[in-house]
Amino acid sequence: MILKSRKTRYAVKDYGNARDVALCVLLGVTENDRKSHTLLKETFEEAEQKGADLSRTDRAFVEYLTIGTLDRMITIDTVISRFSKKPLRLLKPVIRGILRISLYQLMYMDRVPASAACNEAVELAKLHGLEGLSGFVNGVLRSAAREIEAGGEKVTVFEETWQEYSLPKWLAAKLEEEYGRETAEEIFRSFHMNRKETVRFNLSLADASDPVKAEELIAEGLRREGFAIRKIDFGRMLRESGQELPDGPLPAVYELEEGGDAAHSDSFRKGLITVQDPSSAIVASYAAPGVNDRVIDVCSAPGGKALALADLMNRKGGRGLIEARDVSKQKVALIEENVRRCGFGLIRTEIADALKEDEESYYRADILIADLPCSGIGVIAKKPDIKLNLMPYSIEELQQLQRDILINVSRFVKPKGKLVYSTCTITQEENELNARWAAEHLGFTLQKEMKLLPGADHDGFYIAVMEKHY
Repeated sequence: MILKSRKTRYAVKDYGNARDVALCVLLGVTENDRKSHTLLKETFEEAEQKGADLSRTDRAFVEYLTIGTLDRMITIDTVISRFSKKPLRLLKPVIRGILRISLYQLMYMDRVPASAACNEAVELAKLHGLEGLSGFVNGVLRSAAREIEAGGEKVTVFEETWQEYSLPKWLAAKLEEEYGRETAEEIFRSFHMNRKETVRFNLSLADASDPVKAEELIAEGLRREGFAIRKIDFGRMLRESGQELPDGPLPAVYELEEGGDAAHSDSFRKGLITVQDPSSAIVASYAAPGVNDRVIDVCSAPGGKALALADLMNRKGGRGLIEARDVSKQKVALIEENVRRCGFGLIRTEIADALKEDEESYYRADILIADLPCSGIGVIAKKPDIKLNLMPYSIEELQQLQRDILINVSRFVKPKGKLVYSTCTITQEENELNARWAAEHLGFTLQKEMKLLPGADHDGFYIAVMEKHY
């Protein structure tokens, strides 16, 4: 077990050194339980405030190195243990971090010369006042580099599946038990795929009366901005995985194959596109809102599902109401930012805790969207630090939290109204078992289910559509 130094803040010594920036972000995640994407954003903002010259290329390198190291860290730690005479848990956190980011470069970044990775690691140790350990760092990395160059067993052969695919041992065993070895290994491989960004088109903002024309207009606009795009074929995706098709129209979701960051495009600023994973984008299609429906979205931030629902409702005349709720002012601010950008007048935001009773909301919702907190196993490809924080008991605790929320918010649904329950995970406890429990104990009939395992162009996701009896 590696003890974490929660009180230590790992400050960047040299913002001009991309490896030092990556090291300190990594340490913030592994030692202080910070979220990688949040800490990357904060670190880049801090660099700007200090006038540091951190170019776009450097930022991309920092992000790639940090996220990549987190993704492969369990495998990397296995390799370090084969070359270090000192147990990993007894190493100073900074030395652990230096070895990890350096081994990632040696093992997974072909364009980084071994000599550069080793030399820079030694300099990092010195930069952080650990000159006395620079020889140890150099020795471990040089030995590993020689083995990597020779394709030796110390870096290519792993006794256990969890070591090879860089997963907690218990999680690999659980998924193998639930899905079988072959399917589980397909899931494991998907966790390491480099996904391209995907965007959903807000068709009603281009042409509410003609979705085909609207899609062509938005697609052409993206191409003019220099994006190469590829449409996600939802029909094929759902059919091949044996899923029931939704009652509502499938969304127009495109993968950005080239062209940069969608959030910096004119199409994004105008609200014509929303950055969203394909799996999440189809929740609105399964909800299939009517013309005058009242929708309550209880865990809405950052608001992607509410926006998708508003887009569908706009195409039917722009009537009805969507109440997008979340637990804090900060989360609701994220929803409001997206609503302002897209200009959907159907959405009203509210700070509300889904665990607290709210009698005023009883029997008000034609559709309740409950995309609830979960283990997030379906999004590990995007958020590899999930693997560091998830524990065997987490699944059971999350299942109970989900049921507590469902008990409360199910009261908001009108008789014959719909509860659309979803998660971005793939465990039975958080998905199928919860849906059947809700049907049995909360007065619902399960109408449709959809479960996608993570793949090359989408996250793992689960959706259950239930109708209230009374």
